[in-house]
Amino acid sequence: MADSKSIAVLNLGSQRLSGAIFSKSGGDLVLKKYEFLDMSGDPTVDASRIPQLKVGVQEIASRLKLKGNPVNYAVAGHTVFSRFVKLPPVQGDRMDQIVEFEARQNVPFPINEVIWDYEVVSELGETEVIIVAIKSDSLNETNDTVAEAGLKTNCVDLAPLALFNAFRYSYPDVDEPAVIIDLGARSTNLVFVEDGRFFTRNVLVGGAAITNAIAKEFSISFGEAEQQKVAVGFVAQGGAVEEHSDPAIAALSKVIRNAATRLHGEIMRTINYYRTQQGGSQPKRIFVCGGGALLGNMTLFLEEKLKLPVEIFNPLRGVQVDRGVNAEAAAADAPFLSELVGLGLRSAGGCPSEIELVPEVVANARDAKRRAPALVIAGVCLWSALGAGMLYFQNAERVTQEQLSTMQQENNRLMALTNQIKQQDALLAQSISLVTPLAEAVGDRAYWVRMLNAINNAFDNDLIWLTVVEPLKDGKPITPALFGQEESAVDSNIKPVPGKPVYELRLQGLYRKNDEGEQVVYRFASALAKMSYFSAEKFEEKRANYVSAESGVEEDRYAYKFNIKLPLQQPIKFTN
Repeated sequence: MADSKSIAVLNLGSQRLSGAIFSKSGGDLVLKKYEFLDMSGDPTVDASRIPQLKVGVQEIASRLKLKGNPVNYAVAGHTVFSRFVKLPPVQGDRMDQIVEFEARQNVPFPINEVIWDYEVVSELGETEVIIVAIKSDSLNETNDTVAEAGLKTNCVDLAPLALFNAFRYSYPDVDEPAVIIDLGARSTNLVFVEDGRFFTRNVLVGGAAITNAIAKEFSISFGEAEQQKVAVGFVAQGGAVEEHSDPAIAALSKVIRNAATRLHGEIMRTINYYRTQQGGSQPKRIFVCGGGALLGNMTLFLEEKLKLPVEIFNPLRGVQVDRGVNAEAAAADAPFLSELVGLGLRSAGGCPSEIELVPEVVANARDAKRRAPALVIAGVCLWSALGAGMLYFQNAERVTQEQLSTMQQENNRLMALTNQIKQQDALLAQSISLVTPLAEAVGDRAYWVRMLNAINNAFDNDLIWLTVVEPLKDGKPITPALFGQEESAVDSNIKPVPGKPVYELRLQGLYRKNDEGEQVVYRFASALAKMSYFSAEKFEEKRANYVSAESGVEEDRYAYKFNIKLPLQQPIKFTN
């Protein structure tokens, strides 16, 4: 395990994972150990990334003996949305409000679904900030991978910003406008640096694009193409330059040049955008790093295309190398160590950029730690209150026992009264049971009178008159059974069943047509259904089953028949 004074860092690249341990000596950063691990397959295929990332992080942590240590790690530039925004003159808390408003306008996701941060990058004239945001699910998933390797997250940085910190630390003497080109596997980070400001952009063209071009041209797998690129590949030079003696290698170099030309186009577009849209200066120097920087003739190709001096960026220029590290190997691997140096500086102090993306689990842990002193004070206060409470309740117990004795005597007196009340309640219930049937009989006797009177009041014209009003049970009339008529007059299955509910009321009659036609019947039925005696809800559900009316155009016919059934709101009892 690294000691407590060490600074552990990880760069979670698309194809190469790297980790290192730094320490701080005086004001200098010291490289004590570093490791690389390449992941297989096409880095542009996301489906296989997380499983490989889990294995890779665990392997790097094991090699560096980092388990249990806090770690600073960087996520790739293409996984994070970044936007440079110019603000009106603002200060203090007002700045946070304005930037949050800009974040809501610019971030292409709902603000509650991302983790974001901002930083002022320039105050020359207008205030300019960089806003960075990453999907919460994506960052939390990556952080879970780091946690599963036994590491504790201390800081999450963005790869191009770590690169910017490393450049400012290792090249303090560069005061002319410069651009650092980090040639990664899946994408390329461009960092523009000049006095008083910086600017970054990620373009989705990297080493994998060159490998895919080789695989497509020669009809081979991605793995074979990558192997050939690394083993014998180089960028063919333009102009009158003699080709390689091996035709296969010469053909390979031309494919690489064609693919690299696309990268050059993206770099030029970004430089023009920086100058015209961002008001930046034309770069005077070019620094390259990342895996693509070591591809044969890449620096010569960029010099040819960009017409500017190009050199390999050495992040160890301002870093001390520990005696336990092979200095020659470290110098050869320097193009891969840029982000690691920038991450180490985050714990060494003095970084020009301190953007931080905080996973939810880390934010919750920090919040709990911040609240810990208040919780301790609250606990002390609670125990003090409990002690005072114990003294109070001991005295209260004595007083309570005295009161309890007095209340027990009063309770005995009240219990005697309770028994008397219960006896009177029993007599009252008995009386109610005798009165209830009589009250129900009186109410039922008047029920039909009230209902018929309400129906009569519902007539608003002389176009309708009723010929039959009778109750129905299960769709069959029960009036024959009530009045002792012959079975032939009604359904032979109907038998008088005293005490059973009546469900519907049937109205039959005649109506005369006016301009409304048979609608006068439907309007009349709807008015009746709204009365408290009937169930309007049931009626509306099956209106077509409950209302029917004859229709015709005979000029000599005075009236037409209609039939209305109304579902009753409550059952009505009939007795013989």
